[in-house]
Amino acid sequence: MAQTSADPLVLAAWVREAMTLPAEAGARGDAPFGALLVDASGAVVARASNRQVSGDDPTAHSEIELLRVAARAGHRSPLDGYTLVVNAEPCSMCASAIVKAAPSTLVFGAPHEPHMDPDLGVADVFARARHPPRVIAGILATEAAEQIASFRSATDTPID
Repeated sequence: MAQTSADPLVLAAWVREAMTLPAEAGARGDAPFGALLVDASGAVVARASNRQVSGDDPTAHSEIELLRVAARAGHRSPLDGYTLVVNAEPCSMCASAIVKAAPSTLVFGAPHEPHMDPDLGVADVFARARHPPRVIAGILATEAAEQIASFRSATDTPID
């Protein structure tokens, strides 16, 4: 199994790329979340953004959409050696899907928002998983949180 780069510049570049996807979501009226799947060589092999509103699907969070896109492209579970990168900490639904998809690593920017229902962060979900991914949290956290907050202040779209 390949190790995920722990190079802070690489991690920041991945999160910054994930942060470009919320603009697509926002333009569609969706919440500002984006996700990438990175293979063991460091190449981005799939991208997705939130489609809850535009797709009329409450499960269409960016992470779930990413796993769907990746599977259609041949990147199926278990995703051993892959890294899932998100601009914000996944909700409990997405954290559970991530456990099922079995990437080696999860990297995210902004921390969990306590208004989520249920109020469970990845640490809560992964603590009960048999094989949770390695987590690298808080990459560009302030910048990612500000991006989400600016969307929240500019729209009435629910953010979850």
